[in-house]
Amino acid sequence: MTFLIIHGPNMNLLGSFSSNRLTLDKLNQSLRKFVNPLNLKLKIIQTHDINKYVTLIQRNRNKVDGIIINLGPLHSQSELLEDTLSITKAHFVFVEFTRHSQNISKSTIKKENIIINDDILEGYKAAISKLSN
Repeated sequence: MTFLIIHGPNMNLLGSFSSNRLTLDKLNQSLRKFVNPLNLKLKIIQTHDINKYVTLIQRNRNKVDGIIINLGPLHSQSELLEDTLSITKAHFVFVEFTRHSQNISKSTIKKENIIINDDILEGYKAAISKLSN
């Protein structure tokens, strides 16, 4: 199985605001180590652009088995992604920091499709586990 992870805005600055100084590179390395014994593969991309989310979902719809999305402050534009995910029939889950939970109130994404965690690494691991079952 292969999963596409789309990190959202400001995740390139993760080390600046994570409580344990986790950088985006360290997060990605940890995720790859986590999936390796599970025989899973990850395609990981970071963007600040909602239009790029749409393009990535459309281009990868037949190449991946699931999509993990971190929207952060872009939840107010989630209707566009919800429509794209619906059209492509992609299996997906959203991951968010607890500190971004106020953004989720602006989202049209169903709450059961969002994993919220204080520890972003654990949130991503939970998303991978959810999609791989």
